[in-house]
Amino acid sequence: MFTSITDHLFWLQDTCSVYLLKKHEKTFLIDCGTHVTSEILKEITSTPVDTILLTHFHRDQCSAAFGLKNEDTRLVLPFAERRLFEETDLQKASYDTFDNYTSYYQPSGPLENLIADEYAYDYESVPWQDIQFEVVPLPGHTYGAVGYLFEIDDRRVLACGDLMSAPGKIHEYFWSQWAYMDFKGHINHLESLKTARELHVDLILPGHGKPFAPKEEHFESLQKALEELYELFHGKPYEYFRPVFRHLTEHVIEVSNSIANTYIIKDDEGHALLHDSGYVSHAPITANPHRYIDHLTPYLEAELGIHTVEWFLPSHYHDDHLAGYPALSAKYGTKVVSSPELEDILSYPQRYDMPCLVPHGMIVDHVVERGQAFRWRGIDFYIEQQPGQTWYHHLTRFEVDGKRFLSIGDNISGMSFRDQRDHIHSFIPKNRTPVTSYRDMPGQILEVDPDILLTGHGGGVDHDRKMTLRWQDWMDRWAAIFTDIIDQPHPNLGMDPHWVEIYPYKVRIAPGDTVTFEVKIKNHEPESRSCHIVFRSVAGVVLTPGEVHLEVPGDGRTSCKVTADFPCQFTTHALPVLADVTWNGKPLGEIAEAIGYW
Repeated sequence: MFTSITDHLFWLQDTCSVYLLKKHEKTFLIDCGTHVTSEILKEITSTPVDTILLTHFHRDQCSAAFGLKNEDTRLVLPFAERRLFEETDLQKASYDTFDNYTSYYQPSGPLENLIADEYAYDYESVPWQDIQFEVVPLPGHTYGAVGYLFEIDDRRVLACGDLMSAPGKIHEYFWSQWAYMDFKGHINHLESLKTARELHVDLILPGHGKPFAPKEEHFESLQKALEELYELFHGKPYEYFRPVFRHLTEHVIEVSNSIANTYIIKDDEGHALLHDSGYVSHAPITANPHRYIDHLTPYLEAELGIHTVEWFLPSHYHDDHLAGYPALSAKYGTKVVSSPELEDILSYPQRYDMPCLVPHGMIVDHVVERGQAFRWRGIDFYIEQQPGQTWYHHLTRFEVDGKRFLSIGDNISGMSFRDQRDHIHSFIPKNRTPVTSYRDMPGQILEVDPDILLTGHGGGVDHDRKMTLRWQDWMDRWAAIFTDIIDQPHPNLGMDPHWVEIYPYKVRIAPGDTVTFEVKIKNHEPESRSCHIVFRSVAGVVLTPGEVHLEVPGDGRTSCKVTADFPCQFTTHALPVLADVTWNGKPLGEIAEAIGYW
């Protein structure tokens, strides 16, 4: 039976608390429980459900969506948990009971795949009628849980999911230990309570329990209890996260305790540009699933006088350097600058098989060609693609406060600073690190000869030319060893896993779909080479053409297209497309693939 909360907001207790908004002959649900039906809704509304907005993936919050959803219903899911809704069959089938130390409870999602019409992106808003539902990340109960902040009938309201069930209470705790003997969920729950407390709402809509008007002591009592549990276990008090700002010069500031160092360049009028924006948290959600919780922007104005961040300059595409950008975009409308070589992977990361991808792309607003300057408030930034820790990597140089800065991203390993040793390379072959780039990295630093190096995981450091020369010797030897031990015509053939690459790498398909892929070939050898490719897939997939023969210029690139017609009926979840390569007469096998998945 529905209970009226305000003129347009109603509450129903099912397997979770279901909230119904009725306005202008439209019906909107926040969570929908298990047993709610259209007949039950007729008690309060005669119109079909227009929108269903979900807070997290657990069945008790979402199972009724299958019966309530019709062709005109908009289903909005938290983007951070899209796989747990949309691929619940795969989650259940691939769940390994011998993965003894993971506790996400992946099979606890809906009975069948629940496909979104739209996603609720962190820090953005979901519009409905004249209401904006601001998406507030509230991890703890689950890693992708969200709350929705909105105003209705002159009340400021937070639908908080399972963050709280009543003043000072939570409904269930076991979900919050995300891994064996782990307190990451516990810590995130604490930080989420702090976030919710600072929203100063008039009304809390809990995922389980009755709506209530929150008071400071309602949050404080729960926080104190969770803080004490943390201290009992760890033997030290819990301290809430706050960023540490270190001035490298008057107008260049480093965020010292972001996972990948964030650099802020500001003027005297409250405008700023950010170079990288790393995770900030005591318990960042950095692995799959990835998620950024914004503990940075609330302090920019209070501590640095910054009221807007106008531009974002990434050093490379890795999530630990890009994680904070969506929050900047949502709060300030921050725009992105890139070289042409990185524009695609920044915009469409889902098309690549590369490490540390962000889960969704960004719009690149300004592309800077090599040798050109990007000018911001009197400062010239030179942003050029230079392979280093990854093929898709920028070097950025600029001058501020009479100092020459060079951002080198992750070219130097963070171990150099942690272990207080000479510089070493941040070495991950899957990033596509050609052997030749090892020698280039110190050479590029020596050529620019900056005053200050902006490193990805060591902060801003004074450039020591003697140390860089020692690093040059180190890298020369590193490259020489790999050149000697790799039994290939060119060492990069044994170092670059994607010298033959099918793009896009992974594509969601429906039965009967047709997808055209691009096959990209990079010849690392100095002489022209022949490349013969035979395409293969599983039964029922028709590939056109079936094979190609290409000539690839020395130290050059070429490409071709292959079209896959997928069958109308199939039983597998994945339908791969393989490239069987014969290189200069030598058969190499099926060394590249793309994946169509259902």
